[in-house]
Amino acid sequence: MEINAVFAPAIDTPDHIAIAEELGYQRAWVYDVPLSYADTGITLGLAAARTSRIRLGISVMTPHLRHITMNAALIAHLATVAPGRIDAGIGAGFTSAAYLGKKPAKWAELEQYVENFRTLLAGGEVEVDGTLVSLMHSPASGISLPIEVPIWIGAHGPKGFACATRQNAGVVTNPTHGDNPVPVTGPCQLTYYGTVLEDDEPVDSPRAVEAAGPGASLALHMGQYGPLAGLAEVEGYTAAIAEFPEERRHLEVYRGHLMQPNEIDRRFLTAEVIRRGTMTGTATEIAAILRRLEDAGATAVLYQPAGPDIPRELRTFLRAAEMRHDLPTTSLQPA
Repeated sequence: MEINAVFAPAIDTPDHIAIAEELGYQRAWVYDVPLSYADTGITLGLAAARTSRIRLGISVMTPHLRHITMNAALIAHLATVAPGRIDAGIGAGFTSAAYLGKKPAKWAELEQYVENFRTLLAGGEVEVDGTLVSLMHSPASGISLPIEVPIWIGAHGPKGFACATRQNAGVVTNPTHGDNPVPVTGPCQLTYYGTVLEDDEPVDSPRAVEAAGPGASLALHMGQYGPLAGLAEVEGYTAAIAEFPEERRHLEVYRGHLMQPNEIDRRFLTAEVIRRGTMTGTATEIAAILRRLEDAGATAVLYQPAGPDIPRELRTFLRAAEMRHDLPTTSLQPA
């Protein structure tokens, strides 16, 4: 099972990706939310210049934020400066759509988007909104088509998994979004939120709140449809958001999304929210979680480090991942 990392990109993320490579992570991806994160292309371009082995990727591009030609051109540029090391994630757009007050793309639309995306990278032409478009790089640009990169589709349900199968693409998913932690038989990246606790550290210690809080806040944002269903904290969070005028609620929900808990998030980040909303635990506990996922057929986890000490999060998580090989069989039973 691959142990990979995904970052909510900040200005220092290229340095953190270089550390991930030194530690032995196999992939380092970044989220694509330029409304609140450091720029995706600049981040990966700098990371490409500072690394030589680790695979780099985007998790995920969506139809909402940029025109398809811009996304395809970005991948073409990255694949040129880091040949053989680029992964392209594409999704219907949950967060990116919410930032703009829109709904995610329909799966039929996304499947057409993936096909058009591949055609553009191959040097072909596609029709978008009634207009014929193509990538138009000349030899002087230094970018040459065709370009092939692995495609990964962000999906959390049967329709998305079926789309990935038809498109011969990998899947990026979140095991907290459903009961089946390994939803497909092909390549699958399971996003992992949380922090490695010190042996005597409370799950809601100040350090743990900063490091696991972004993932726990995501669970709060999911409301009664996520892993915190039934908790009083979810009801309180939902009521707090409802105090804002409807036209700006989508902005208040996603302030600091997956990077730093916002003021409203912090009111409800209890020990139970962190425990149920993330996979936080001691190194031994996390090793057991990873071993269970691996034995269930997971091919990769995509760990998102957060908080003020990203290098510490990368080191401790990888150390816990390595411990999974030494666990006795009895440690694999669910708690």
